[in-house]
Formats: sequence, C-alpha cells, structure tokens
Amino acid sequence: MIDVSATTILILILLYLEFQQQHKLAIKSKSSKIKIVLAIVAAILLVTLFWSTNTISNIRLVVLAVLIASIGLYNQGLGKNKVVTYGSIMHASAYSRYDRIITETIKQGVMVTFWSQKGGSYFLIFDQPISTIRKFLKLNLPQNVKLLTSEEFGRLEEINSQNDHNRQVELLKAIRNRPQRNRLPWQKKNDATTKFRHRN
Repeated sequence: MIDVSATTILILILLYLEFQQQHKLAIKSKSSKIKIVLAIVAAILLVTLFWSTNTISNIRLVVLAVLIASIGLYNQGLGKNKVVTYGSIMHASAYSRYDRIITETIKQGVMVTFWSQKGGSYFLIFDQPISTIRKFLKLNLPQNVKLLTSEEFGRLEEINSQNDHNRQVELLKAIRNRPQRNRLPWQKKNDATTKFRHRN
C-alpha cells in the first residue's frame, strides 16, 4: 500500500511539473500526430493488459497510463530561457547549455537544432516562419550561444576540420624531422656512445 501510494504521488508530481512547463511555451513546435496516437494507444494497452481486481494497483496503473499518454499530448517548443521538452524540468534544456543553435528551412517547416560540444544535441520542427523564430531567439539567447543558419554552421565545421587537418600535418612534420627519426639503430647507438665519451 505504501509503495503504491508513493509511486502514485511521484507520478502525479511529475505530471504537475510537466504541466507547469507548458505555461513557459512562447513558440510551440510542430506536433507529431503519430507520436500522439502511439502514446494514447500505449496507455490504453497498458490499462487493458494489466487491469486486475486490486483497486490500489489499478489506481497506480491508471496514473501510469496518464503519464505515458501525456508524453504525446504535451507540447514542446521555445520558452524565454529554455527549450521546453518533455522531461526538461527546472533548468534542464536551458539555452546556456548549448554552444550553437542552428535554423534551417526544410519541407516540413523550420528545423531548429540545439547543438552542444558535450553531446546531447537534438532538434525540433516548427510551423512558424524562420524569420519569426530567429527574431525570438536573437532576443532571448545568452551571448555565449551562437545563432547560425545551416550554411554558416557548415562553413564553421569546414574551417574547424581544415584547422584540425593542418595541426595533424604539422605534427607529422615535426615527427618526421626529428634528428633521430631517420637514423639507423646502430647509428643512434654510436651517437649515444660518443655522447657518453664526451661527458667523460
């Protein structure tokens, strides 16, 4: 009984916190009908398959089903200080966590990619014009986060790749031009013997 009550309370708290996040949405992303249908079907199947004669277990089952359904029903998008996604409670997904945000027009609308050097990059798709999204991001992004188009991001990646290549070339040159690099083993040994004699 205590275990069931604790689980139910935790799930309800999570649902409440996720509901609170919905109020922070300024620009909603494009919702996926497939995702909504799958979440609702999964919730219904969960209740159907695991329904029992135990009332307490059924209460927990219903609350869990509501949590699964909410994954598809809750909206995602842009807030003033963060990206609002499912599970992004408190400061998770704050704009300051990303190094670059890339906007790109695609067939489905506008794709906004949240890119981080540490990993964890992902994207959202929007129905709004790209100019509206870029204007909103320019007003709300921290100074350390770069807002780029896909072309600008591509050029930066190309420059970084070229710089990495040049560093590797310089490193190889340094290795090849070491005085001991092109000498045979017995020549290196003779050099070591000569140095030892000079010291004595």
